[in-house]
Amino acid sequence: MTNRFLASILTLCTSLLLTSHLSIAATQKTVLITGANRGLGLELTKHFVNDGYHVIGTARKPDKATELKTTKAEIIQLDVTSDQSIASMANSLKGRTIDILINNAGYFGPKLMTEKPATLKDLTKKEMQDCLAVNTLGPIFVTQALLPNLQKSSQPIVVNMSTRASILTHKTGGNAYGYKVSKTALNMVTRTMAADPSLRGAIVISLAPGHNKTDMGTHWANLDPTQSMAKVKTLITSLTPKHHGGFWFFDGSPRPW
Repeated sequence: MTNRFLASILTLCTSLLLTSHLSIAATQKTVLITGANRGLGLELTKHFVNDGYHVIGTARKPDKATELKTTKAEIIQLDVTSDQSIASMANSLKGRTIDILINNAGYFGPKLMTEKPATLKDLTKKEMQDCLAVNTLGPIFVTQALLPNLQKSSQPIVVNMSTRASILTHKTGGNAYGYKVSKTALNMVTRTMAADPSLRGAIVISLAPGHNKTDMGTHWANLDPTQSMAKVKTLITSLTPKHHGGFWFFDGSPRPW
């Protein structure tokens, strides 16, 4: 066997290997998850990474996102309430395709549900403004900034993380005004986005993840986020146009507005 023949075989193998890697890179979908440094966002990141997706996880303080760093996700700084931070994120992703955007970053309020959230007598304007800034305005302007990236996908998906507490007919307590109002407003954001020509061809949904044992959900919750987010990932990756503009529970069942 001549050296020239061996060289030809080596060149062919290298070419086939390179073609294979390029093919995998071309077909690998990219998911961007806001608020990925803990809770539901972190669990979703793990599930998508394990399933072969390229995940971009955002965090307000990436240097402190210790567990997120172990997931092999790409980490980008993002404060969804900051115009400058949103613009910086969009600039760093310029020209790249985003197939799935999960607007997950959320804020319950200054007090957890186990700490007696504010009723009308002690509710502050700041609490309302902070909840609306994170839960309602954040998803609007993050999605706006990433429109060029989403439009590069063959069928982009936008998931706005809502809650059953946003449902107008849902039995509710007389507290946590900021959280409930901002999430109900987010549902209208979803319905408006679903009809927006800028997102023509996309699938846009609101998703209620259920009550999970996280820092926000507290120990009162009945769901293990590792298991519930596995179902959420399955739902998101199996979305079809029939889901577009709807409100869905983590197990795939429809929710009323």
